[in-house]
Formats: sequence, structure tokens, C-alpha cells
Amino acid sequence: MTRFIELAIARAGLSAVIPAREKGDFDAVRTLVASLGDLDLLALGAVADAVRLAESGDVVRVHPTASSDVHWIREASNELDLLRAVALARVTGPKGEKIGIDWGRHGLELAQVALGFGASDLTGPITRKNGLLISEDDLKKVKGQGMVAVSSLKRREIAALIANAGRVCEFTDEAISNASMPGVEVAHA
Repeated sequence: MTRFIELAIARAGLSAVIPAREKGDFDAVRTLVASLGDLDLLALGAVADAVRLAESGDVVRVHPTASSDVHWIREASNELDLLRAVALARVTGPKGEKIGIDWGRHGLELAQVALGFGASDLTGPITRKNGLLISEDDLKKVKGQGMVAVSSLKRREIAALIANAGRVCEFTDEAISNASMPGVEVAHA
């Protein structure tokens, strides 16, 4: 964490959050966050991302459907409120809790941003740009690779998006080798 981020966190009154979480004093964290009122979203996001890194690591799990072992952030009145809800769930929730976003509901771009606010899990339909579901037998000719499943190409796109956010992608429904996604780091489920 840079000095600039540390100062922003201190100015927002959130400096005590990480030490309190490390001690396991979640009641103190919740009390502190509640007492501060309307928190600076970027400072809150920075704290949430630091908590996520310390407790959950860099792996982003991509689920085919919303898994019951993940705290899915479903509703928010706007994008900023969604990011705030993700960050608050990470900061005030149990240690190592999985926090997830459904890109089918909120969009893939916002889901990627939510990764920087404490999200660790994603779910959503594998669709074409027009929103239609991709069939497992849809194929596309790819130069140097021959006919490739369109769903596989979309998975590569999702894995690259996660890698661009500085994380490692793990598809929970199947093991995908690094060789199938050149240049994209993929963890094995």
C-alpha cells in the first residue's frame, strides 16, 4: 500500500480497521465503520482491497451459477452504491468471506471494478455481445487454432479481464489449463 493510500485511509478515519480485523475484533470494526457515517468510497475501497488480499488472496473464482457459499451483492440503487456495498461487506464481514458480483446483473465492467473494492467471486451467463447465450457447440474459426468453441473464447476473455485487474482466474466448474489460455494466468480449481 502506498503512502498516498495510507494517508487517504487515515483521513477517512479507517486506519484502525485492518489492525482490528487482524486481531479478530470484528465488533470494533463494525462500530468504527458505523460511527464514521458516509465514508469516502475510494478510501473504503482501498481498505477493503487490502483486507481481501490479506484474507482471500489474488484468486477470483468464476462460478457458473451463484454458489451458496458466497455472499452475493445483489441490489444497489446505482453503481457507486454497489461498490460501497461490496467494500462494506468485505470490511465488516467474517474473515475470509467470499464476496461476489453477478456480471449478468451489473455488467462485466462494473464486476471488474468491484474486484478492486473487495470482491473475490464472480458469476454470470456466458453470452455474446448481443446478450444471447452461447451454446456449447457454437464454433468459430480462429487463425492458427482452427475451429474453437465460442464459449471457450468468452472464458478466455473473462480470464483476461480478471488478469488485467491483477488477479488470477479460477473457473469453479472445470479445470482449464494455462496452455488453453496463452498469456493468461489461470488457477486450477
